[in-house]
Amino acid sequence: MIVDGKQLAQEIIEGLKLEFNKITGKTRLAVVLVGQDPASLSFIKQKQKIAQTLGIEFKLYQYPEDIKVKDLRKKVGEICKVTANKGVVVQLPLPSHINNQVILNAILKEKDVDVLCEKNLGAYYLNRLNVLPPVVSVIAYIIKKYEVDVSGKNVLIIGRGNLVGKPASMYFINQGATVISTNKHTSDLESFIKKADIIVSGAGQPNLIKGDMVKDGVVIFDAAVVEESGKLKGDCDFESVSKKASLITPVPGGIGPMTVAMLYMNLLILIKK
Repeated sequence: MIVDGKQLAQEIIEGLKLEFNKITGKTRLAVVLVGQDPASLSFIKQKQKIAQTLGIEFKLYQYPEDIKVKDLRKKVGEICKVTANKGVVVQLPLPSHINNQVILNAILKEKDVDVLCEKNLGAYYLNRLNVLPPVVSVIAYIIKKYEVDVSGKNVLIIGRGNLVGKPASMYFINQGATVISTNKHTSDLESFIKKADIIVSGAGQPNLIKGDMVKDGVVIFDAAVVEESGKLKGDCDFESVSKKASLITPVPGGIGPMTVAMLYMNLLILIKK
């Protein structure tokens, strides 16, 4: 099964549209952008497009790339205090001179739709948060929709990033899976790949996972997106791996489109809470 992320995202958005229509008062997603990174601008346009589809407001706060950390933290704090701003996103990556977590911690937990401030991360890792990090939310949605058995399965996480690797590891631990987390320092990665029933990969290394490495019937969530020769690719050699996988998310058109939809799902949940 090749997961059609675009179609699923559309289904999610249509459901959200009905729910947002029931909410009285102004609903707005605020996005903070530092600098003019082309990839960040592209992601922001996707968020804005979905906001328009959902009939909610979208506001972009832009700041120069050389802004000081203390000034940016203050701005984010002020943005969170605006009543109409029901959700606040700091678009990553930030410039190298800025400590990401210092800025993310300025987001109020009740407006943190990305689940990146320390208070929400702590609650998530303790399994006490009613929203999930967006990528994890996508994985959970697919698992439920296609009835993927997780309990007791060998789950391999490739990458230890804050957006995919770390939160995905905790999700599968909480689901009763046997989880192995690997990264660029892991020796003999292939031996771990061969044993995995489920793989979540966010390494950003095209063709890292090949068909002859994986089990028949493996479930693969390819959460990496890199550009190679003008094309977007994930960590899997899709042609060979898809022939053996029982379920796989393609790149592009898999996890990516659904992640933005889940951001708005979190917004809805936080507003209702």
